[in-house]
Amino acid sequence: MAKITRRTVFKAGAASAFLSMPATAAQALAGADLEQRAMAMEPPVFLLESAVPPHFTGSGLSISEQVAVCGSRSLRWEHAARAVITVKAPLKWAPDPYRYGDDQAWQGLVDAFCVWVHNETPVDDVIRFEFGRGERTDVWFEFRLGFSGWRTAWVRYAYDMHGRPHPGMDTLRIIAPRRAGTLHLDQLMLNVPLRPDAPNRDYQLPDIAPEGDEYDNQHWQALYRFDQLLKTVKPDMSPPTAEELASLRALHTRYHDEYLIAPVSADVPGLTAQANALIGRPTHAYQSQIYPVEIAAELKAFVNPVTLRACTDLMKTLAQAHQANPAERPALAQLYLRMAAHLREQGWTKGSGQGTIHHLGYDARGFYDSVYLMRDALRAAGEFERVRADLEWLTGLGRIFRGYGFRMARGSMMDIYNTTFRGMLAAVLLRDGEAEQVAYLRVLRDWLSETLLPTDGIQDGIKADGTAFHHVGFFPDYVRDGFAGLAPLIYVMHGGAFAISPQAYGWLKKALLMQRVYANKNQWPISISGRNPSGATALSIVPFQWLAPVDDDIAAAFLRLLPAAPTQQQKDLAARLAARGVTAEAAPSGSWALNYAALAVHRREEWQVTVRGHNRYLWSTEIYVGANWYGRYNTYGQIQVLHRGNPVTNLDSGYAQPGWDWNRRPGTTVIHKPLDQLKGDLTGAIEEMLLTDSRFAGAHSIDGRNGMFAMDLREHPKYDGSHRARKSVFLFDDRIIAVGTGIANDDAANETETTLFQTRLAARSAPTVVDGTAVTAFPYEALDGGPRWLLDDKGIGYYLADGQKVALTRSAQSSRNNATEEATAGDFATAWIRHGTAPRDGTYQYAMVVGATAERMAGFAAAMADAERAPYRVLRADRTAHVVSDRASGLTGYAVFERTRLDGLVREVDTPSMVLVREEGETLVLAVCDPDLRLYSGIDPDQYEKGRYAGHYSPWSRPWLDDPSHPHRLRVTLEGRWRAGDDQPCRVRVTGSRTVVEFETVHGQPVQVRLSR
Repeated sequence: MAKITRRTVFKAGAASAFLSMPATAAQALAGADLEQRAMAMEPPVFLLESAVPPHFTGSGLSISEQVAVCGSRSLRWEHAARAVITVKAPLKWAPDPYRYGDDQAWQGLVDAFCVWVHNETPVDDVIRFEFGRGERTDVWFEFRLGFSGWRTAWVRYAYDMHGRPHPGMDTLRIIAPRRAGTLHLDQLMLNVPLRPDAPNRDYQLPDIAPEGDEYDNQHWQALYRFDQLLKTVKPDMSPPTAEELASLRALHTRYHDEYLIAPVSADVPGLTAQANALIGRPTHAYQSQIYPVEIAAELKAFVNPVTLRACTDLMKTLAQAHQANPAERPALAQLYLRMAAHLREQGWTKGSGQGTIHHLGYDARGFYDSVYLMRDALRAAGEFERVRADLEWLTGLGRIFRGYGFRMARGSMMDIYNTTFRGMLAAVLLRDGEAEQVAYLRVLRDWLSETLLPTDGIQDGIKADGTAFHHVGFFPDYVRDGFAGLAPLIYVMHGGAFAISPQAYGWLKKALLMQRVYANKNQWPISISGRNPSGATALSIVPFQWLAPVDDDIAAAFLRLLPAAPTQQQKDLAARLAARGVTAEAAPSGSWALNYAALAVHRREEWQVTVRGHNRYLWSTEIYVGANWYGRYNTYGQIQVLHRGNPVTNLDSGYAQPGWDWNRRPGTTVIHKPLDQLKGDLTGAIEEMLLTDSRFAGAHSIDGRNGMFAMDLREHPKYDGSHRARKSVFLFDDRIIAVGTGIANDDAANETETTLFQTRLAARSAPTVVDGTAVTAFPYEALDGGPRWLLDDKGIGYYLADGQKVALTRSAQSSRNNATEEATAGDFATAWIRHGTAPRDGTYQYAMVVGATAERMAGFAAAMADAERAPYRVLRADRTAHVVSDRASGLTGYAVFERTRLDGLVREVDTPSMVLVREEGETLVLAVCDPDLRLYSGIDPDQYEKGRYAGHYSPWSRPWLDDPSHPHRLRVTLEGRWRAGDDQPCRVRVTGSRTVVEFETVHGQPVQVRLSR
């Protein structure tokens, strides 16, 4: 049989290919055939299904049907004291570049040994695994046997074993414990490529993967650390006060009656069938991650596991049915106990890390919610303490004692809110006696309150501007889910001694209400969709619904966000709120500068305009294997208008993934690449989250009413470090003025473009109006036009400055799905400004009008031809500054990319920044914004090679990740002599005929003052 070589050149995405395997694999091949091919791999994989492999020597070996986690059989070993199994095969170990603490996004793979072990009776002893060359041992580890059921070992040769691995290793010795007995082994893999951050330590392997305690995913991977804290650190056990006892009892009632119970019917035969379909089969979450890629799909079909989530979801259903149906409680209790025993047998129990326990919370939520409901049944069966211990282990309850004195202490809080905190609260409420429950609730309350305070740098959590981070960046999908999971428990804990602090609640409220600012009405704009550019991602009404009973502001938002067909529960809540005098809020209106997201949000009534950028602190996009493959240009100044539909959707406003040209996102200035070249390159990577070396990208606002955006665009050198553009967008009521200068790159093969619009046509006959002429032809192409104005089929008008090459197509576009790469197609009208190949100093100027008509655009263009009536004027547009004056609002906006001297009222700005001014007779309203978060000064030397920016893999490993935003002194020199009142946040110094106004800026937030002559 031909050999299958495992180790090949590391292809794009191999690091996470295992995680993206589809759940629906092809039907399992005959077990014997798969087993033979797996055993023929180099090094071999032993499924231990049909016969003892010829590579194995030792006494007491047989194939048994008694237990199995891979197929239906395993290797039974009836061993004498210190008996030895010898396995002969080249291990093919090879060194790799990984080092402890490497960037999480760019770790490559490491060589690891993996095996499942079944033990019937816990013993205080170990199995020893030795690896070497013949009789010589190079490395070894011990696996503790204080358990019953299945456990697994994932052990990295170079990082977790004692000794030093050698490329020539060809022998494994498995040494039995001191006493004779019986063990079962299954799915033994001599050497598989593994993500180095996957393994986690547990009771069987307490010394492996110590760096996992510090990684971003420590919230799941550090269960052993949390368990040790829970054992050794005790809360203040001072006697509960009367208020605390009353609050505790109210919390129990609310938790049970309003959060946990549900009217679940007791279909005992149906539920029994569901349980029988799960019990006895291997139960996996991420355990298939170790499967060699060559046979991964077949092996998954052969193992045929059930998911941990299927098991725990059923346990929640059983528990809720048990509460709702007293007559069926005995039968339902027995089913629940069978499920609990099954999980324990499969290794989902206290002390077990299951090789990896990545993303545990998502799979175990049902278990977390079920234990409290089943506490009496568990006590009656003598199982309560064991199941409670499982709950405390799996939720990592001891994390409440760890504090925040380590680098990733805030990591992945949204995951904890969404999945894990519910189990932590359940574990505390199941402690013995009220005094102990109160003691742990005090700690839990304070721990949770601390997590909701704003976090420094780019670490996860809520930010000063109301945005919130996950994956060290602005990621609304995770924030939505985090708040949806947390809000019910905030409600359960409210109004008593265990409510979170007012300050913490204030920040949660701010971040929650900010969601309904950057969503319109429900959907996110594409530029903030993270790695899921489906166009369908949206906020959730769930947290608004849970907090509406206790907060009138959130209640008013809830009433506005009600779906067209509300649930009965939502109708009942709305009626209660109306009786309380709460009315639905008006849609948010104004301009917001959210510079922890480099995001401008501009709203009127029910429409929204967003502009998004990135900079040296904020990643441009997140690309995973199987997600957002073509997302490179997502934050290159993308302008999106959400204004059509009821409710407003991305689809109604022109976005649709089928046929979408990923190069042509409205507002972006990009090199138009073939899709194969645009696709993210994940060679050696788990994900891509690139940073630029530009400090300057963000938004600004004045009066909370109007605003602007500016960006010094520099592409990451991983793709084309020569690509540059300086971009600004001015947001004045329903008028959007976009200016670009300094557009340059070295790509002589592909054209550089600034996209005006790309809109899916509801019908091929939907017109695009060009200078008053309705174009309905399909297909249609005009690649060298110079139109004065355009009107797309969604009611957005575009006025274009003279001298620009504008292309317009109406065609059936071909593209690829962002995740699957499958071919897609759709009918679109698309317009863009052509800058040619390898531009040296390209420019553009155009304006957009929201909700325009052909008549209005004709009038707009006519007015622009008359300096006395022009709606706006571009006063300056060069590499140094963009200055635009708007007639109707009286505003003048300055995008200052470098310290420079200016003409007019604003004479000089000493810091790259944005300035908005409005004169009101003898008064001047002046707003400034330095969008630079200033998390560090100078350069990050690790991102430079020989003085040139080379970038880094991602933000995970940046030394400034948790550094605060540092204040900065910004000075604006004005023409004329001005003074400021004592209440104004500035200092004023008059020098001759000019005035220097000095501001302190921080967090990229605008500062506004009012000055008098």
